[in-house]
Amino acid sequence: MKRVLIISLNSGGTMGHGKIITSLANFLLQEKKQVTILSDMPFSKNFDVDNKIKVRNLRKISHINYTIGGMCKCNQKEQIYRFAIKNNIECVIFSTFFDLDLVKRFKDDKIKTILLSYPIRDTYRLALKQNGAYATFDRVITFYEHSFQDKTMLNEKLVNPLKIVRKEIASAVKTDILVTCGGGGRPSSRLFLKKTFSALKRVLSKNKNLKVIIIRCGSKLNISHKNIKTIIWTKDFGSIISSSNIIISEAGYFTMLDLINYKKKAILIPGERIIDNQEIRALKLEELGIGNVFFPFEKALKLSNLINEKLQDKNLNYKLFNLILDKFNKYPDLSNVVLEELQ
Repeated sequence: MKRVLIISLNSGGTMGHGKIITSLANFLLQEKKQVTILSDMPFSKNFDVDNKIKVRNLRKISHINYTIGGMCKCNQKEQIYRFAIKNNIECVIFSTFFDLDLVKRFKDDKIKTILLSYPIRDTYRLALKQNGAYATFDRVITFYEHSFQDKTMLNEKLVNPLKIVRKEIASAVKTDILVTCGGGGRPSSRLFLKKTFSALKRVLSKNKNLKVIIIRCGSKLNISHKNIKTIIWTKDFGSIISSSNIIISEAGYFTMLDLINYKKKAILIPGERIIDNQEIRALKLEELGIGNVFFPFEKALKLSNLINEKLQDKNLNYKLFNLILDKFNKYPDLSNVVLEELQ
Protein backbone atom coordinates (compact mmCIF):
# COMPACT_ATOMS: atom_id res chain seq x y z
CA MET A 1 0.00 0.00 0.00
CA LYS A 2 1.53 3.28 -1.11
CA ARG A 3 -1.18 5.93 -0.84
CA VAL A 4 -1.83 6.77 2.81
CA LEU A 5 -4.21 9.35 4.27
CA ILE A 6 -3.66 10.46 7.88
CA ILE A 7 -6.74 12.14 9.34
CA SER A 8 -6.26 14.38 12.35
CA LEU A 9 -9.46 15.85 13.78
CA ASN A 10 -9.69 18.15 16.77
CA SER A 11 -5.95 18.14 17.47
CA GLY A 12 -5.16 21.10 19.69
CA GLY A 13 -3.42 21.98 22.92
CA THR A 14 0.36 21.98 22.76
CA MET A 15 -0.20 19.98 19.59
CA GLY A 16 1.17 16.68 20.81
CA HIS A 17 -1.12 14.95 18.32
CA GLY A 18 0.43 16.98 15.53
CA LYS A 19 3.98 16.18 16.57
CA ILE A 20 3.50 12.43 16.39
CA ILE A 21 1.54 12.60 13.13
CA THR A 22 4.23 14.73 11.52
CA SER A 23 6.94 12.34 12.68
CA LEU A 24 4.98 9.37 11.31
CA ALA A 25 4.25 11.09 7.98
CA ASN A 26 7.91 12.02 7.49
CA PHE A 27 8.94 8.45 8.30
CA LEU A 28 6.45 6.93 5.83
CA LEU A 29 7.66 9.31 3.12
CA GLN A 30 11.19 7.98 3.60
CA GLU A 31 9.72 4.50 3.13
CA LYS A 32 8.42 5.50 -0.32
CA LYS A 33 4.79 6.04 0.72
CA GLN A 34 2.61 8.79 -0.74
CA VAL A 35 1.31 10.56 2.36
CA THR A 36 -1.45 13.13 2.76
CA ILE A 37 -2.39 14.78 6.07
CA LEU A 38 -6.00 15.94 6.29
CA SER A 39 -6.75 18.07 9.34
CA ASP A 40 -8.48 21.13 10.76
CA MET A 41 -5.12 22.21 12.21
CA PRO A 42 -2.53 24.08 10.07
CA PHE A 43 0.22 21.45 10.04
CA SER A 44 2.49 23.27 7.60
CA LYS A 45 2.46 26.33 9.84
CA ASN A 46 3.11 24.55 13.12
CA PHE A 47 5.39 21.64 12.22
CA ASP A 48 8.33 20.72 10.03
CA VAL A 49 6.40 18.74 7.44
CA ASP A 50 8.43 17.55 4.45
CA ASN A 51 7.32 19.50 1.39
CA LYS A 52 6.68 16.23 -0.47
CA ILE A 53 3.86 15.44 1.96
CA LYS A 54 0.49 16.80 0.90
CA VAL A 55 -1.33 18.79 3.59
CA ARG A 56 -5.03 19.55 3.12
CA ASN A 57 -6.99 21.66 5.58
CA LEU A 58 -10.56 21.14 6.74
CA ARG A 59 -12.76 23.81 8.25
CA LYS A 60 -12.12 24.27 11.96
CA ILE A 61 -13.99 21.67 14.00
CA SER A 62 -15.62 22.61 17.30
CA HIS A 63 -13.73 21.20 20.26
CA ILE A 64 -14.96 17.88 21.58
CA ASN A 65 -15.47 18.10 25.34
CA TYR A 66 -16.45 14.49 25.87
CA THR A 67 -15.87 11.34 23.87
CA ILE A 68 -15.65 7.62 24.46
CA GLY A 69 -12.18 6.78 23.23
CA GLY A 70 -12.25 9.33 20.42
CA MET A 71 -15.63 8.54 18.85
CA CYS A 72 -17.30 11.67 17.52
CA LYS A 73 -19.62 12.96 14.82
CA CYS A 74 -17.81 14.86 12.09
CA ASN A 75 -19.92 17.23 9.97
CA GLN A 76 -17.27 17.12 7.23
CA LYS A 77 -17.30 13.33 6.82
CA GLU A 78 -18.68 13.50 3.27
CA GLN A 79 -15.89 15.86 2.22
CA ILE A 80 -13.29 13.54 3.79
CA TYR A 81 -14.78 10.48 2.10
CA ARG A 82 -14.88 12.09 -1.35
CA PHE A 83 -11.27 13.27 -0.95
CA ALA A 84 -10.10 9.71 -0.17
CA ILE A 85 -11.96 8.20 -3.12
CA LYS A 86 -10.80 10.90 -5.55
CA ASN A 87 -7.17 10.41 -4.55
CA ASN A 88 -7.29 6.58 -4.66
CA ILE A 89 -6.31 6.26 -1.01
CA GLU A 90 -5.44 2.69 -0.02
CA CYS A 91 -5.13 3.13 3.74
CA VAL A 92 -6.68 5.65 6.13
CA ILE A 93 -5.04 6.27 9.51
CA PHE A 94 -7.15 8.07 12.12
CA SER A 95 -5.33 9.86 14.92
CA THR A 96 -7.36 9.37 18.13
CA PHE A 97 -10.61 11.00 17.00
CA PHE A 98 -12.83 9.28 14.45
CA ASP A 99 -16.36 9.14 13.08
CA LEU A 100 -17.41 5.47 13.15
CA ASP A 101 -19.79 5.88 10.18
CA LEU A 102 -16.87 7.17 8.10
CA VAL A 103 -14.72 4.22 9.15
CA LYS A 104 -17.46 1.84 8.04
CA ARG A 105 -17.73 3.53 4.63
CA PHE A 106 -14.01 3.11 4.06
CA LYS A 107 -14.23 -0.53 5.08
CA ASP A 108 -17.10 -1.10 2.62
CA ASP A 109 -14.86 0.28 -0.14
CA LYS A 110 -12.02 -2.07 0.82
CA ILE A 111 -9.85 0.80 2.10
CA LYS A 112 -7.75 -0.33 5.05
CA THR A 113 -8.49 1.53 8.29
CA ILE A 114 -6.11 1.98 11.21
CA LEU A 115 -6.74 3.82 14.48
CA LEU A 116 -3.81 5.37 16.32
CA SER A 117 -5.13 5.56 19.85
CA TYR A 118 -3.39 7.13 22.79
CA PRO A 119 -4.74 6.60 26.33
CA ILE A 120 -7.01 9.55 27.04
CA ARG A 121 -8.91 8.06 29.97
CA ASP A 122 -8.36 4.82 31.83
CA THR A 123 -11.81 3.51 30.86
CA TYR A 124 -11.71 4.16 27.11
CA ARG A 125 -10.01 1.00 25.91
CA LEU A 126 -12.57 -1.11 27.73
CA ALA A 127 -15.43 1.01 26.37
CA LEU A 128 -14.18 0.75 22.78
CA LYS A 129 -13.99 -3.01 23.11
CA GLN A 130 -17.43 -3.33 24.65
CA ASN A 131 -19.25 -1.14 22.11
CA GLY A 132 -17.60 -2.85 19.15
CA ALA A 133 -15.61 0.12 17.84
CA TYR A 134 -12.29 -1.75 17.96
CA ALA A 135 -13.67 -4.50 15.75
CA THR A 136 -14.69 -1.98 13.07
CA PHE A 137 -11.08 -1.03 12.31
CA ASP A 138 -8.69 -3.35 10.50
CA ARG A 139 -6.18 -2.54 13.22
CA VAL A 140 -6.02 -0.47 16.39
CA ILE A 141 -2.53 0.68 17.38
CA THR A 142 -2.47 1.92 20.97
CA PHE A 143 0.38 3.85 22.56
CA TYR A 144 1.60 2.27 25.76
CA GLU A 145 1.15 4.02 29.10
CA HIS A 146 2.09 3.01 32.63
CA SER A 147 -1.47 3.10 33.87
CA PHE A 148 -2.51 0.11 31.72
CA GLN A 149 -3.68 -2.72 33.93
CA ASP A 150 -5.49 -4.86 31.37
CA LYS A 151 -4.19 -7.12 28.64
CA THR A 152 -4.07 -6.24 24.97
CA MET A 153 -7.54 -6.06 23.43
CA LEU A 154 -8.68 -8.05 20.40
CA ASN A 155 -7.50 -6.36 17.18
CA GLU A 156 -5.13 -4.11 19.12
CA LYS A 157 -1.36 -3.77 19.17
CA LEU A 158 0.39 -1.92 21.98
CA VAL A 159 3.38 0.07 20.75
CA ASN A 160 6.22 2.26 21.95
CA PRO A 161 5.82 5.81 20.55
CA LEU A 162 8.96 7.23 22.16
CA LYS A 163 11.43 6.60 19.36
CA ILE A 164 9.51 8.19 16.51
CA VAL A 165 9.02 11.51 18.33
CA ARG A 166 12.56 11.72 19.63
CA LYS A 167 14.86 14.10 17.83
CA GLU A 168 18.34 14.73 19.15
CA ILE A 169 18.97 18.46 18.92
CA ALA A 170 22.01 20.36 20.10
CA SER A 171 21.15 22.57 23.04
CA ALA A 172 20.44 26.20 22.24
CA VAL A 173 20.51 29.07 24.75
CA LYS A 174 20.05 27.61 28.22
CA THR A 175 16.73 28.20 29.97
CA ASP A 176 16.19 27.63 33.66
CA ILE A 177 12.45 27.00 33.53
CA LEU A 178 10.17 26.10 30.64
CA VAL A 179 6.42 26.43 31.15
CA THR A 180 4.32 24.75 28.47
CA CYS A 181 0.58 25.29 28.60
CA GLY A 182 -1.44 22.46 27.09
CA GLY A 183 -4.81 23.29 25.56
CA GLY A 184 -4.20 27.03 25.72
CA GLY A 185 -7.48 28.89 25.98
CA ARG A 186 -9.35 26.24 27.96
CA PRO A 187 -10.52 27.13 31.49
CA SER A 188 -8.07 24.62 32.98
CA SER A 189 -5.21 26.22 31.06
CA ARG A 190 -6.11 29.73 32.16
CA LEU A 191 -6.02 28.56 35.77
CA PHE A 192 -2.74 26.75 35.08
CA LEU A 193 -1.09 29.93 33.76
CA LYS A 194 -2.54 32.14 36.48
CA LYS A 195 -1.20 29.93 39.28
CA THR A 196 2.12 29.36 37.54
CA PHE A 197 2.72 33.04 36.86
CA SER A 198 1.87 33.91 40.46
CA ALA A 199 4.31 31.30 41.76
CA LEU A 200 7.06 32.33 39.33
CA LYS A 201 6.87 36.00 40.35
CA ARG A 202 7.60 34.97 43.93
CA VAL A 203 10.52 32.77 42.81
CA LEU A 204 11.93 35.47 40.50
CA SER A 205 11.81 38.10 43.23
CA LYS A 206 14.61 36.18 44.98
CA ASN A 207 16.32 34.73 41.88
CA LYS A 208 16.69 37.70 39.57
CA ASN A 209 18.96 35.95 37.05
CA LEU A 210 16.62 33.11 36.18
CA LYS A 211 15.52 32.74 32.57
CA VAL A 212 11.96 31.54 31.96
CA ILE A 213 10.10 30.71 28.75
CA ILE A 214 6.33 30.28 28.70
CA ILE A 215 4.67 28.60 25.72
CA ARG A 216 1.17 29.98 26.10
CA CYS A 217 -0.56 28.48 23.04
CA GLY A 218 -4.01 30.02 22.68
CA SER A 219 -4.16 31.68 26.09
CA LYS A 220 -4.65 35.46 26.16
CA LEU A 221 -3.81 35.88 29.85
CA ASN A 222 -1.61 38.93 30.46
CA ILE A 223 1.86 37.68 31.41
CA SER A 224 4.53 40.34 31.65
CA HIS A 225 7.87 40.10 33.47
CA LYS A 226 11.41 41.07 32.48
CA ASN A 227 12.71 37.54 33.19
CA ILE A 228 9.92 35.79 31.27
CA LYS A 229 9.80 35.33 27.53
CA THR A 230 6.39 34.28 26.19
CA ILE A 231 5.75 32.60 22.85
CA ILE A 232 2.60 31.15 21.33
CA TRP A 233 4.18 28.05 19.78
CA THR A 234 7.42 26.96 18.19
CA LYS A 235 8.42 24.36 15.61
CA ASP A 236 11.66 24.06 17.56
CA PHE A 237 10.04 22.61 20.69
CA GLY A 238 12.61 19.83 20.99
CA SER A 239 15.46 22.32 21.14
CA ILE A 240 13.75 24.40 23.83
CA ILE A 241 12.88 21.46 26.06
CA SER A 242 16.37 19.94 25.67
CA SER A 243 18.00 23.21 26.74
CA SER A 244 15.68 23.76 29.74
CA ASN A 245 16.45 22.66 33.27
CA ILE A 246 12.96 22.40 34.77
CA ILE A 247 9.67 21.80 32.96
CA ILE A 248 6.33 22.97 34.36
CA SER A 249 3.45 21.56 32.36
CA GLU A 250 0.04 19.98 32.36
CA ALA A 251 0.11 16.19 32.33
CA GLY A 252 -0.81 15.43 28.75
CA TYR A 253 0.30 12.15 27.22
CA PHE A 254 2.67 13.64 24.66
CA THR A 255 4.24 15.96 27.23
CA MET A 256 4.98 12.82 29.25
CA LEU A 257 6.82 11.36 26.24
CA ASP A 258 8.98 14.48 25.97
CA LEU A 259 9.83 14.41 29.67
CA ILE A 260 10.94 10.79 29.38
CA ASN A 261 12.82 11.25 26.10
CA TYR A 262 14.71 14.34 27.23
CA LYS A 263 15.07 13.23 30.87
CA LYS A 264 13.77 16.40 32.50
CA LYS A 265 12.82 17.36 36.03
CA ALA A 266 9.14 18.24 36.01
CA ILE A 267 6.34 19.81 37.97
CA LEU A 268 3.03 18.49 36.66
CA ILE A 269 -0.22 20.43 37.02
CA PRO A 270 -3.00 18.13 35.75
CA GLY A 271 -5.65 19.91 33.72
CA GLU A 272 -9.25 19.51 34.85
CA ARG A 273 -10.64 17.87 31.72
CA ILE A 274 -13.48 15.47 31.17
CA ILE A 275 -11.73 14.03 28.14
CA ASP A 276 -8.30 13.31 29.64
CA ASN A 277 -7.35 11.58 32.87
CA GLN A 278 -4.37 13.79 33.61
CA GLU A 279 -4.55 13.32 37.38
CA ILE A 280 -3.81 9.59 37.09
CA ARG A 281 -0.95 10.23 34.65
CA ALA A 282 0.60 12.93 36.85
CA LEU A 283 0.38 10.84 40.02
CA LYS A 284 1.88 7.84 38.24
CA LEU A 285 4.86 9.91 37.07
CA GLU A 286 5.35 11.19 40.62
CA GLU A 287 5.21 7.61 41.87
CA LEU A 288 7.88 6.69 39.32
CA GLY A 289 10.05 9.50 40.69
CA ILE A 290 10.42 11.82 37.69
CA GLY A 291 8.04 14.61 38.65
CA ASN A 292 6.04 16.31 41.38
CA VAL A 293 2.32 16.97 41.22
CA PHE A 294 0.74 20.33 41.98
CA PHE A 295 -3.05 20.48 41.81
CA PRO A 296 -4.68 23.67 40.49
CA PHE A 297 -6.79 24.12 43.64
CA GLU A 298 -3.67 24.31 45.84
CA LYS A 299 -2.07 27.61 46.86
CA ALA A 300 0.53 29.18 44.58
CA LEU A 301 2.96 29.30 47.53
CA LYS A 302 3.25 25.51 47.40
CA LEU A 303 4.13 25.73 43.72
CA SER A 304 6.78 28.37 44.47
CA ASN A 305 8.32 26.05 47.04
CA LEU A 306 8.32 23.15 44.57
CA ILE A 307 10.08 25.29 41.97
CA ASN A 308 12.72 26.38 44.49
CA GLU A 309 13.30 22.75 45.51
CA LYS A 310 13.83 21.77 41.87
CA LEU A 311 16.23 24.67 41.35
CA GLN A 312 18.31 23.65 44.35
CA ASP A 313 18.40 19.97 43.37
CA LYS A 314 21.33 19.76 40.95
CA ASN A 315 21.19 15.98 40.54
CA LEU A 316 19.07 13.95 38.15
CA ASN A 317 18.41 10.26 38.71
CA TYR A 318 18.97 8.85 35.22
CA LYS A 319 18.37 5.33 36.52
CA LEU A 320 14.70 6.15 37.09
CA PHE A 321 14.30 7.33 33.50
CA ASN A 322 16.05 4.22 32.18
CA LEU A 323 13.67 2.01 34.15
CA ILE A 324 10.72 3.78 32.49
CA LEU A 325 12.33 3.46 29.07
CA ASP A 326 12.72 -0.27 29.69
CA LYS A 327 8.95 -0.57 30.21
CA PHE A 328 8.23 1.20 26.91
CA ASN A 329 10.86 -0.81 25.07
CA LYS A 330 9.02 -4.05 25.83
CA TYR A 331 6.65 -3.02 23.04
CA PRO A 332 7.47 -2.70 19.31
CA ASP A 333 8.30 0.66 17.80
CA LEU A 334 5.27 2.54 16.42
CA SER A 335 6.86 3.29 13.06
CA ASN A 336 7.74 -0.36 12.39
CA VAL A 337 4.25 -1.57 13.32
CA VAL A 338 2.57 0.94 11.00
CA LEU A 339 4.94 -0.02 8.19
CA GLU A 340 4.11 -3.70 8.65
CA GLU A 341 0.39 -2.88 8.40
CA LEU A 342 0.99 -1.13 5.07
CA GLN A 343 2.72 -4.10 3.42
